This record gives sequence, structure tokens and C-alpha cells, in this order.
Amino acid sequence: MTGTERSGLVMLAMAAVLSVVGVALLWPDMSGGRAPVARPPVSSPAPSPTTAAPSPEVTPTVGPKPTPSPSRATGSPSPSPSASAPRDGDDLAGSVSDAALLHSLRLSRQANIPPTLEERLVDLGGKVLLADVTGTGRKAFPDYFQGASATDRWRDCRIRAGVGERYDNRSDAALIHLVWAGTSPMGERDDRRPATVLLVRDAGGTWAPQPLPAEDE
Repeated sequence: MTGTERSGLVMLAMAAVLSVVGVALLWPDMSGGRAPVARPPVSSPAPSPTTAAPSPEVTPTVGPKPTPSPSRATGSPSPSPSASAPRDGDDLAGSVSDAALLHSLRLSRQANIPPTLEERLVDLGGKVLLADVTGTGRKAFPDYFQGASATDRWRDCRIRAGVGERYDNRSDAALIHLVWAGTSPMGERDDRRPATVLLVRDAGGTWAPQPLPAEDE
């Protein structure tokens, strides 16, 4: 076989192979079938407002309420004066408690006397006041009352609250502001009468009442 014949056979073989491949590729179309077409996924339709299921409500968790800390200035909450304040068990207490009256007095005065000394002076000032309005106990303060008896004798008297502050910024003089209750000689009851007593310390360190200057009355 010559070289020309051999080349012709090779070309015929290649043509036959290409024909087979072409038939294989065109077979789906020739058989009437079609290759499936890729389609994007169909998303579910959004629910309409009338058919959508309600989302569950989230109930916030309520933690324990914080405990209010006491005030630093007072150390504990103080009662405020009010007509509805509870009675303290005393028939002479009136509609406002003694603690409320004391709180009100402290708000209006300067706390410039040591607490221990103030307590002593308030007690002494209260005794002077009761001796003045009832006439009982005046002998304990002879220089102050000078033997005079009470002009109007009150009864059922007691001191309800009292605070002290320095008089004229002096360390040897103090004004004692008091609220007291009593029944007048006419039989009228007064549960919140204000009064002020001036106490002065002598050279020996003894505190005693002195007449209150007219401008401070």
C-alpha cells in the first residue's frame, strides 16, 4: 500500500469517529427529549398580614428592685411632718408625731452644738420652760425666777421636741428651741406651742437660764 492510500484511510477513519460523536451529541434532540433547564429555586410567598402567625411576645424578666440606700447625711430616713403622721401612743401627741416635730426643728436650725451637749441643754431648757408655765420646779432656778410665781398656770404640760444652737456664735451661750403641749388656764388644749430658752455657761462651767434679749424673743 502506498503512502497516498495510507493517508486516505486515516482521514476516512477520523471522519467516521467525528460522525459517531456528532450523533451522540445530537441524540436528545433527535429523540424528541429535551434536557432539563435549571430554574432558580422558588421562594415561599411571604405570609399575608391576615394569615401570618403572630410572633410570640417576649416578657421581660423583672429583677428584684434595688434596696434604697440610706442617706449619708442622716444615716436613716427621717419622718416628715404631716397631718396624717401616726400618733406615738401619747394622748398629748396631737396629729403630728414628736419625731416629725423634731425633724422640722432640725431643718430650720444650725447643728453647731455637739450632740451630747445639745441633749443636756435641751433637757435643761425643757425643765426651765415647764417651771415657767406651770409654776412647779422654780426653786431649781432661783436667780432666773427670783421667787416670782407663775402668772398663768398651765397643766398637763410636756416637751415634745427641742434642739439647740449657739447664741450669737458663742461657745458659752445657746438658744434652746422647744415645742411643747399643754392645757391653758382657760381649758384650751394646744399641742404645738413654740418657745425659746437662753442658757449661758458661767465661769465654773455651769449652764443656767438667762433672760432672752427682747430682739431675740
